[in-house]
Amino acid sequence: MPLIQINAPGAEPVTVNDIKAAARIDDAYFDAALTAMLIPAIRRMAEHRLGRRLITQTVELVLDGFPPEHIDLRLPNAQAIVSLKYLDTSGVEQSLAGAVYQLDSDSQPSRVLLKASQSWPATQSVPNAVRIRYTVGYGPAATDVPGGIRLWITAHVVQALDNPAGLNTGNLPSLPYVDRLLDAETISQVA
Repeated sequence: MPLIQINAPGAEPVTVNDIKAAARIDDAYFDAALTAMLIPAIRRMAEHRLGRRLITQTVELVLDGFPPEHIDLRLPNAQAIVSLKYLDTSGVEQSLAGAVYQLDSDSQPSRVLLKASQSWPATQSVPNAVRIRYTVGYGPAATDVPGGIRLWITAHVVQALDNPAGLNTGNLPSLPYVDRLLDAETISQVA
């Protein structure tokens, strides 16, 4: 059941200026590293710990077939189903009409449910026969992400600036007083 990134987020939850203000940096020496590496890396770390995506992005869930009932999208905050495609019993790719299913974005993780009197179509018995492409995240802007998560990212980026060797080894020291900021938004299932 791979979850594939199709489109990366168009923004990050924190900006270079947010980090520079928190770290009391006045020059542009770290700007390129912050933009290209540190902020995206720490955002991905937060997404992994939270079991969710932060800024709107497109992902694709690949399944070997339709489950008996609903499809667990593995992530909360699904915004829309872009496409739901499957290989029919002849191996021809088909798009499932939106009249057959509905998105349940209130559940955590989000789900795809069959509408009343509908059933999943038969698929060819091969790996990766079903592909659900969907958009997910709090929203397209940094301000859509809860403040506690943005503060967590900021604190960890500043820590990485202070200890670059820790980031390279994946051994950044724990910040227990900051790590609790993620508790309210954490999903038990890691994506």
